[in-house]
Amino acid sequence: MALVNYLKAADRENFTHSVICLTTAGPLARQVEDMGIPVQTYPVRLRNLPWALWGLARLIRARNTAVVHTHMFTAAFWGRLAGLIAGVPVLVTTEHGKEPWKKNWQIFIDRILGSRTFRQIAVSEDVRNIRIKRDAAPPERVVLIPNGVPIPRQPRDPQKRAEVRKSLGLDPGQPILGTVGRVVDAKAYPVLAEAMVFLVGRIPGLKWLQVGDGPDLEDLKERIRARGLGSSVLCLGRRDDVQDLLQAMDVWVMSSRREGLPVALLEAMASRLPIVATNVGGIPDAVEDGRSALLVPPEDPEALTAAIERMFNEPDLAARLADRARRNVAARYGNSAVAERIEAIYREGLELFG
Repeated sequence: MALVNYLKAADRENFTHSVICLTTAGPLARQVEDMGIPVQTYPVRLRNLPWALWGLARLIRARNTAVVHTHMFTAAFWGRLAGLIAGVPVLVTTEHGKEPWKKNWQIFIDRILGSRTFRQIAVSEDVRNIRIKRDAAPPERVVLIPNGVPIPRQPRDPQKRAEVRKSLGLDPGQPILGTVGRVVDAKAYPVLAEAMVFLVGRIPGLKWLQVGDGPDLEDLKERIRARGLGSSVLCLGRRDDVQDLLQAMDVWVMSSRREGLPVALLEAMASRLPIVATNVGGIPDAVEDGRSALLVPPEDPEALTAAIERMFNEPDLAARLADRARRNVAARYGNSAVAERIEAIYREGLELFG
């Protein structure tokens, strides 16, 4: 989503963009194509490394590519190697998370390729520090640029809110807690499920609107059933209408045990939603406890329960925090401001090596 948000604000007059997907195109490809930007799928496998790498390099060379910008480890591995083979002068990669799963050989590869990368963009100070300390990236090459998001002109639309709630079978005045994100270990949704056990008895009619799919979705659903929360949780899976669904929510929650700088958090801020989140990773870079959100320790369902309950029971506090969060995201994380900083890197690299 970070790539899509960048492309929405990109300088289309001075840069020509194209996207290569190394697995499948995925549901976001349509949004990119609707902008008039070509999307090509080129699946790669390690067992076919030499042939796949040369084929990818040919694709890059055929586009007369001046900048290769990759996201996440797999794309950074293939894209930078292919870019070097194709003679691309400027290599850039965006680092979105801590990547604790990396093995020593993967760290070694990142170190080697990092020495040939013009800039590594880290989405949070936490991620930047990891790249410097663990991956031995030269500090002067690791630049902090947060993710960007579109800022809606009307963040809370009563008519849209009513329409979305009706479509989901929710009552107009029903209290709704919302989450958006992949159902994976890092998001710690089971911790929120434990908090819900307490919350449903304290906030009459409370419903958890869970948006997102992932490998742990079925396990989460089973946990929800086992805890007697089946009627209190609505799991929607992956949706392309997240901006509309945010309208239906009253409080937005992130229970993660680790994070970079989540785009979903920035979207909730832009939608002027009161936010309860864990104090991990890049989250405290974007929101401040007691000023623009309520932050709690990770892995602590009781603290999470108390913060969510407070947000529902103190509407003046919730409104004040949400207003400040929206002002902050508009000033620091708007698509246009972030795109300009990314393109400044492109221009700098092209002036030096282009």
